[in-house]
Amino acid sequence: MKNKAIPPGSVMFSDSLMSADDALSFLIDSSIPSSQTEAVSLDDSVGRILAKDIHSTINVPGFDNSAMDGYTIALDDDHVSKKNLTFNVVDRITAGSTGNKLETGYAARIFTGAPIPEGANTVIMQEECQPSDDGSQILVKRSIQLDENIRPTGNDIRQDDVILISGKKIEPQDVSLAASVGVAEIIVFKKIKVGVFFTGDELVEPGKPLLPGKIYNSNRYALVALLNRIGCDVLNLGNIEDKLDSTCDALESLSSQCDLIMTTGGVSVGEEDHVKPAVEKLGELNLWKIRMKPGKPLAYGKVKQIPFIGLPGNPVSSFVTFCIFALPFIKKMQGNNQFASKKYKVKTNFNCNRAKPRREYARVRIDYSHETPSANLYPKQGSDVMSSVVWADGIIEIPENTTFDSGTILDYYPLSELIQ
Repeated sequence: MKNKAIPPGSVMFSDSLMSADDALSFLIDSSIPSSQTEAVSLDDSVGRILAKDIHSTINVPGFDNSAMDGYTIALDDDHVSKKNLTFNVVDRITAGSTGNKLETGYAARIFTGAPIPEGANTVIMQEECQPSDDGSQILVKRSIQLDENIRPTGNDIRQDDVILISGKKIEPQDVSLAASVGVAEIIVFKKIKVGVFFTGDELVEPGKPLLPGKIYNSNRYALVALLNRIGCDVLNLGNIEDKLDSTCDALESLSSQCDLIMTTGGVSVGEEDHVKPAVEKLGELNLWKIRMKPGKPLAYGKVKQIPFIGLPGNPVSSFVTFCIFALPFIKKMQGNNQFASKKYKVKTNFNCNRAKPRREYARVRIDYSHETPSANLYPKQGSDVMSSVVWADGIIEIPENTTFDSGTILDYYPLSELIQ
């Protein structure tokens, strides 16, 4: 490959840092939702993103039915609100069967979900009915009202209702709802394919001997696990040689096969950091260096029109920038209309005595032992301390140029929501 000069106006030469808010807005605006869809069975739909609204073609329930086991009665006006009434039992209606028409003043034994027969207009639970020894009559001692314990037609869903909206991530309860209106398969967005590779001659695969100066490649497994967790297909090239030509070859290969390219490492300013110049050589780099900690060297651009996200090399930086920036970008690409990460308010259990120029995403654990939950800070917040992420419940956002005392309310991202 021929070398290509990097233009002087490139973001690579810029010393300015973009704010975290501006970077997130830029990324989300740059994300283009998928347009490719496919039909999947209900059994295969959980976790997929719905691509087409689901309308009900039926009422649910499709008929008036009993809300409990008991007796359904055909009341007339003289029966309403009166006590100690006796009715002859002339039918027995189970779920899945239909009963005969009830004449006024008669009752039928009925079970939960069974259709209300013609003429009947109330259901009395069996515990409130006193049957005769032979079961031919019942005595109801309390006063009776019309329409007791009857689920009316369409009580849950009306015909033509939209029951699930496009862009929703399918959960088990959604599968149940779709099945209840007779839907056997649904239209979802196709999974996006994410191509990944990893740079750094110091990296060694787990299971192999660790020679002096080498480290195990934890980022490879973290990134692939995160992508699998959020429903992506992953094409993993593994570790590649830490050279510009090798990096360019990997980027070109993935650009012809994938919807998104992601890397970890190689996006800083060292002489052996080749990812950034390789992206510039094959496409364009639109975003680099965020005013945040951990994770300043986050890169975004395109390689032959395929989006590229370069995560930092330090494990905590890589993990945090994926959760805060890459996750909403990918969710929007997937067609998910709930792509924005949810933030909650929590009280700090620590002070911040020195204002810092970069926004910090600190690992915390929530203490629920008091009336108001509070966040405890992990004592080591270095970008290399992956044990802080394992220990934590979530990430707290410490604003730039701010000091505060314990008890201050800040924004908090639960890890349980940042990894799905």
